[in-house]
Amino acid sequence: MKKKSNGIWIPLILILALGIVFRTFNFSKGFSFAYDQDIYSWISRDIIFNNHLRLNGQITSVDGVFIGPAYYYLMAATYAIFEMNPLGAALPLTIIGILNIISIFWIFKRFFGDKAGLIGAFIEAISFGLAAFDRWSVPTQPTILWCTWFLFIILEFSRGKLKYLWLYAILVGVLWNIHIALLPILPIPILVYFFSEGKLKEKFAKIKIKQILMALLIFMVVNSPFFIFEIKHNFSQVKSTLAATQFKNIGPSGWQKFDKTLNASGRELQQRFIAGWEISWVNWLWIGVIIILIFLRVKNKLKLAEFIGICSWIFLILLAQFTSKRPVSEYYFSNLLPLLTLLLSLFLSNINRKILWFVGIIYFGINTYWLINRSEIDTSYYYRKQLVDFVRSETLKNNYPCIAINYIADPGVGVGFRYLFWYDGIKLIKANDKVPIYNIVIPWQMSGNEVSAHFGRFGVINPKIVLEVDPAVCQDTKYNLDPLPGYTE
Repeated sequence: MKKKSNGIWIPLILILALGIVFRTFNFSKGFSFAYDQDIYSWISRDIIFNNHLRLNGQITSVDGVFIGPAYYYLMAATYAIFEMNPLGAALPLTIIGILNIISIFWIFKRFFGDKAGLIGAFIEAISFGLAAFDRWSVPTQPTILWCTWFLFIILEFSRGKLKYLWLYAILVGVLWNIHIALLPILPIPILVYFFSEGKLKEKFAKIKIKQILMALLIFMVVNSPFFIFEIKHNFSQVKSTLAATQFKNIGPSGWQKFDKTLNASGRELQQRFIAGWEISWVNWLWIGVIIILIFLRVKNKLKLAEFIGICSWIFLILLAQFTSKRPVSEYYFSNLLPLLTLLLSLFLSNINRKILWFVGIIYFGINTYWLINRSEIDTSYYYRKQLVDFVRSETLKNNYPCIAINYIADPGVGVGFRYLFWYDGIKLIKANDKVPIYNIVIPWQMSGNEVSAHFGRFGVINPKIVLEVDPAVCQDTKYNLDPLPGYTE
């Protein structure tokens, strides 16, 4: 029996307040601004200044396959509101983070009671690793929100209810905009529906043709940007996806691939729930997950259909990465986080109240310590902007109409600066002997005393003063910078 919802709103408000603090504290110094952020900034600029309405976002790790445009329109709206300032991202990121907390509270409360709802919301709000994920402004950042509501669909269908078939259609329809790695779990709600209590004949009787047709219509409308894009481009993404299955395996296989899959998924769990404890035995975290699953099933805290749904989700994601011909990364396992939050919430809701309070206070204290001491990163927006501001002051002092930038860094490290140079009003062109060339050193210690100034991990080496730069060179199209990799007009 679910208990009445008395006296839960004050704790919930406090939890939400903590969630906001954990997502906004020291934001600029903890805001990663690298390749993905540079790309969506340029796409936002393209949408706003060029009125270029897009059907797709940037290219993914699979050649020829793009992510959907939803996140880019969200960021374009944010840039328009905040006059192209990248720090405006704090607003939508915080809103998404708060929606995550509220969604977890409401869904857990709906199916498992007030206590589970508050515990789940508390974990989501004050876990430093989960808050850090919410600060991570990338096109797949809404993954947690999507997965939380997909979990809702699984829990609804596991009770033999099809009322929210329309929401299922929406979630499937927007998947292109979230993460295509979630494709394997899409059939799970149908599976758990047929494992729900009741006779099979009755379950088929509940399925209404009108409901199915409405769901299909909703799916087609929501996913229409994908279909339009594919029709316009001769189904290029479908062909690219099929072609990717023919590639030779990259990296390890067999037992090594299995170990890598467990390690990457375990590392994601460690980074999100116990972010400050760097442990080497992350594979074994799965033993704890299995024990909790068995405990909850034996204690009948999870019904059979719910248990099958959660286990199927975990298994299918692990299997997909094990069989994938792409390199395995922690990034692909973030979709498991709402499941683990649910399992932890149900497990903790069964322990003594005094012990629960003790555990909660300790966990809050540890995560607060991590927030204060680990929220600043030396490659953040704050330090990139400081470097760009320094270069801007130099160009104004020397009256340079344009400059060139050279990166002294490992391949792929020198990213995240181009938009900031544009935002600061600095004209960049390709390096040539007619303009001053500023060298950005990453890390700055590589060049030691040669560095003119350093900010966080970044250093800059000023060029020799050029007495006069011909403005015509700045306008010469042969010196135009190449588009960023993955950026398409």
